[in-house]
Amino acid sequence: MTRRSVRTAATGTALAAGILLLAACGGGDSTPTPTTTTTTQAPETTTTTTTQAPETTTTTTTTEAPETTTTTTTTTTTTTTIVLTDSFRGVTADTIKVGLTAIDFEGLNRDYGLTLTYANYQPFFEALVADLNARGGILGRQVEMVTRNFIPVGPVTAEAACVEMVEDEKVFAVLNGFAGPGGEVVNECFTDIHETILIGGSPTAEALGRARAPWVTHTMSLDRRGVAFIRLLQETGWLDDLGPYLLFGTNPGYQPILDEMRDVLEAAGEEVPIVAVNETTGDETATAAYLDVVMERARTEGVASFVMVGEGVYTYEYVLGLGDEFNLLVHNGDSINSWSQEPPPGIEGGALVLTNKDFQTRDDPSWGDCLTIADTVAGTEVKPPDELVDDETNHWAALSNGCPILALLEQIATAAGPDLTNESFAAAVEALVDIELPGSAYASLGPGKYDARDALTLTRWDHEIDNFVAISDPVDTAG
Repeated sequence: MTRRSVRTAATGTALAAGILLLAACGGGDSTPTPTTTTTTQAPETTTTTTTQAPETTTTTTTTEAPETTTTTTTTTTTTTTIVLTDSFRGVTADTIKVGLTAIDFEGLNRDYGLTLTYANYQPFFEALVADLNARGGILGRQVEMVTRNFIPVGPVTAEAACVEMVEDEKVFAVLNGFAGPGGEVVNECFTDIHETILIGGSPTAEALGRARAPWVTHTMSLDRRGVAFIRLLQETGWLDDLGPYLLFGTNPGYQPILDEMRDVLEAAGEEVPIVAVNETTGDETATAAYLDVVMERARTEGVASFVMVGEGVYTYEYVLGLGDEFNLLVHNGDSINSWSQEPPPGIEGGALVLTNKDFQTRDDPSWGDCLTIADTVAGTEVKPPDELVDDETNHWAALSNGCPILALLEQIATAAGPDLTNESFAAAVEALVDIELPGSAYASLGPGKYDARDALTLTRWDHEIDNFVAISDPVDTAG
């Protein structure tokens, strides 16, 4: 088959100006309290006596005699005291108990013969929680964190971690969530089955619809990202040169995203002859057999680009192993950040790989104290993935996930007020519009919007440097 030609797009700025990590509370001038005065006036001397307390409600009575007028002012102060109670599961008058679920990278490397160099997240999250508590916690409550690790292949270890978190530890909220083929679907163990708040993960619209507890994420939702990716390709002039398209989901849960992407592509005049989903993700043999069938049909239909939605190591390896026969378009570039350190087998075959990412740098002022905390935990200066060499440990993943997740917990739980519950937390998400998210050029929450990040940058794999490069400016997908 002859592969369709592609067009070179101009390289743009990688990252827009940042925002501050955590905002200080703002204030304004006080509004004067109305004063009520009764007066009888005389022509001569006035003597005034005043007793004043520090605050709000003031009632003044003035009596003036023929020769001496005496004015007495009494100020009554009303003080509002925040009363903290045991308001919900995992919330006491003194503490908020949260759980961290994190990939066991050492176990993953051991069990699957990998050489990933990611640092485990737990030490960094613990340092962030300690910093939050040192600043007074959340409305006076200290945050307590417990951790459970999992292997991101299949659901077994994730399911066990979920049960321990909600049934044994009885946490108020879970941070980070589960990822990986077969693991990501277990996030609904928290939000649906056990009605527990989750901050993290990449929920679909279907999963959010089933959630019986708030599910907030610092990333962009996979649903919004699908359409945003198509728009990026269109705006940067790539879309017309990449079709016809094959849309592929790594599990059936991605079907609504695939359908929406197909509708947008067809509305733009593009051909989408095949939409397929893999029902055997995590099974290498079954996945390869299914892809044999799908790709043979793709050849018959003249497909030029394979668009992948979801995470699937075996699928990446299969498509890249075909060399430059098909372009590979990855719906969620954040899921393949590890390629910067460990490029997948077959990528040397020269296939065009396009995705979307949010390029991050230490120069972004929105990180604030996060960089200092990360450097202290790592014992070295933490570098973005594209600056790492050889087998240097990747601490950036812990930084880029931990800082925005803790920022969301602090901002939303504070806005929820002293009576912290699932309901007050959800109401706070709906009420918050402008938020500050470390590492993101654009971010927002609001009614019906539970995914914070709004920035996307079109990205291409550069075969000469074996790394991703930005080929567009960051775009605010929230408009």
